[in-house]
Amino acid sequence: MKKLFIAILVFGLMSFAAEKYISIKLSENQISFHWKNMETIKKIVDESNIPHAQAKFIIASIDSLQKDINKHAKVDSTTLYLKK
Repeated sequence: MKKLFIAILVFGLMSFAAEKYISIKLSENQISFHWKNMETIKKIVDESNIPHAQAKFIIASIDSLQKDINKHAKVDSTTLYLKK
């Protein structure tokens, strides 16, 4: 009984430490549409008159998202699978 309890405890602790993935299915048209929107938002922010630090943060956030999409996207015959 004691060994079973320890095994369950160890398994429970390991599940909190494990990295979790989320898969999203998007068509090529959908990902292209959203990618273009992100590029447009970056241009608008860059040309706006909001404080430089805020504009830099917004653009860096979008760049980071796009970098992760490029890094983790897998092309299937009909969809893209994005892993978080």
